[in-house]
Amino acid sequence: MESTIQEILAEISQQLHQYSQTPILDAQVLVAHILGKSRTWLLAHPDITLNNTQYNKIIQAANRLVHGEPLPYVIGHWEFYGMDFDLTPDVLIPRPETELIVERGINWLRLHPPRRKAVDVGTGSGCIGITLAKNIPDLRLLLTDISSQAINVARINTEKYELLDRLEFLQADLLDGIARPLDLICANLPYIPTTLLMKLPVAEREPLVALDGGLSGTEVINRLLDQARGKLAFGGLMLLEIESSQGIEVKTLAKHYYPLSKVQLLKDLSGQDRCVEIERPNLIIHLCRRVEWQKSQEQGMYQSKSLKQEGFIHCSQPEQILEVANRFYPGISELVLLWMDPDKVTSEIRWEGADNSLFPHIYGPINLDAVISVTELKPEIDGTYRVIQLPG
Repeated sequence: MESTIQEILAEISQQLHQYSQTPILDAQVLVAHILGKSRTWLLAHPDITLNNTQYNKIIQAANRLVHGEPLPYVIGHWEFYGMDFDLTPDVLIPRPETELIVERGINWLRLHPPRRKAVDVGTGSGCIGITLAKNIPDLRLLLTDISSQAINVARINTEKYELLDRLEFLQADLLDGIARPLDLICANLPYIPTTLLMKLPVAEREPLVALDGGLSGTEVINRLLDQARGKLAFGGLMLLEIESSQGIEVKTLAKHYYPLSKVQLLKDLSGQDRCVEIERPNLIIHLCRRVEWQKSQEQGMYQSKSLKQEGFIHCSQPEQILEVANRFYPGISELVLLWMDPDKVTSEIRWEGADNSLFPHIYGPINLDAVISVTELKPEIDGTYRVIQLPG
């Protein structure tokens, strides 16, 4: 059957009218893909006649749309942040609102040149991580996903943009298996409540594993917040996409897990809450008895027994200190927290694993000018430490 470009566009637009909010645009994108041309070329050549093969391919593809298959899966790729990503039904379709994470991540990385270890959790097509790496030439990035099929798609897109030398892949549940500290954690995790998801058309069109946020919608996000406490480096940043109604809930969760961090909600272009940003303070802490701190002031440097016995001084991140205190110093009074700026510590700092978390260990004495504040740590009546006195 003979048909011109103008005629086939009109025919498909009419077919899609009741299935799409943008039937004309969808028709143009579909026909341009089949013909291997741009939309601009398409509109400039409305009278060109299609051959039978072209016509049949277009009609078959249009029928897939009519039967509910999303356009990005039909054409096998989609645009995100000005880049083109290959897609399969194994991964979520990139959406414009997710570009907020990328934009914020790029800006933060440019302002923090030493921070170049990042992870894209639940990477899917790899659109977040790959876009970050393409815009930050020296970024080292890990892409994780629980789905091996998603990892395969992300690998294809990584190869497409010639980034295999800087990106790694890990099939894992969130951050499982990652031991090194991370400067930047980005994640667009499932956040639709299960009962609501089952009522939505998207449940039949895109992978459930990328959509189902559990009964509350924030179960996966909650797990990541907890898991990342031992893996987000001091001075690091975490960016989490959320559903617009979850802003206050996720911000409250973040403040619970990261009480010393700056937590804020970022809004998308429509003014809706879309991202929770957690910026961890660039501080580490050593817990000791007050008498030990007083002695160090007389000596001009701080040394602990562990430095002689194990070769390093045990330190913690702010969010780890209560657990350390309750485990190793139960009910002991006269304790103080030495708050240190790691950039001022002259001895070597190594991040080493213990109890599935990373702790900063200082291999040498602590120079006193690295200690920016000293606060008391007091147990409550039952001997439990529950409250940290923050630096003034």
